[in-house]
Amino acid sequence: MRASEILLSVVIFSLVIPSIIGFFLGRPVFVSYVYSDSMYPTLKRWDVFFINPLSKGDVGDIIVFNLSGKWTVHRVYAITEEGYITKGDNNVATDQQDGKNPPIPRDQVIGKVITVRGKPVKIPGLGKHVNSPLGMALLGVAGLLSIVSDSEVKRRRKRRVVITTEQVYIGLAGLLAMAMIFVGSMSWGGIDVTYASTLAGGQKEGWYLPGSVVEKNVTISNPSYIPMLVIAEGKVLDRTAFVLKGHEEISVPIRIEVPEETRVYRERISVYSYYPILPLSIVERLYSIEPHLPLIIEGLMVFFGMLAIKPLLGEPEVIAVRRSKK
Repeated sequence: MRASEILLSVVIFSLVIPSIIGFFLGRPVFVSYVYSDSMYPTLKRWDVFFINPLSKGDVGDIIVFNLSGKWTVHRVYAITEEGYITKGDNNVATDQQDGKNPPIPRDQVIGKVITVRGKPVKIPGLGKHVNSPLGMALLGVAGLLSIVSDSEVKRRRKRRVVITTEQVYIGLAGLLAMAMIFVGSMSWGGIDVTYASTLAGGQKEGWYLPGSVVEKNVTISNPSYIPMLVIAEGKVLDRTAFVLKGHEEISVPIRIEVPEETRVYRERISVYSYYPILPLSIVERLYSIEPHLPLIIEGLMVFFGMLAIKPLLGEPEVIAVRRSKK
């Protein structure tokens, strides 16, 4: 392998590993697929597309966001002070028309769909084969095989650099730990509780009398395939921590003290999720110091755990990095 091939391998690993972790957490990271016809013909059902997580998008861009608990890929129709107004290319109305959904806050947008000359970069139909844990795992294996294959086909090369399998293993362990921290923090979200303080309280859902106290429930779900430790808190919800199994949801009671001023209010419940590596009590203590701290500790535990089992994998081997003769 040449230096350029090693660089390409690192890039592929950096994309594949977070994408696989994100899939098992129920959250797209760098790649996802379309499961409806709302963006037809721009994006068709089962098209795989790619996401730039560093961009929140602008008017006219296609973004990926959380809409009523489901990851959605729609175009930005307009941007207001409250958030994004979105619309599928194949839909007649926006997602927010007639108050069906609130505008999408920026923190609910996980990225912009990568386009070239205004057209999404996509792989048609591939989503049929990766819409399961097994399919995503096979995609990851295919990516890994594409990295390590063909190293012995081109034999007439001069030695350029020598590295060992031990160095590669340590690098992959570090990449896995960083990917866990990165994807874990990106999966954090929240629930918006919207209500109105009005003298017409009770006449519609979410309309309450000024000065009243309302108790209701909100649903917090775990979209991942694995159990997760969840911490939720906000103005209408005291900090609460619990464990949710894969695809499990729980109903949590909240308390709204309706202000005297008559207008529409929106309260945010922040939801943080962590891997089931540390006990919930320890996660809570670390969270009290800094919300990212449990993820960092869990990532370090995975890293050092992989280092601990490294001796069981046998003696390190030398990998010759070569370049072709001219």
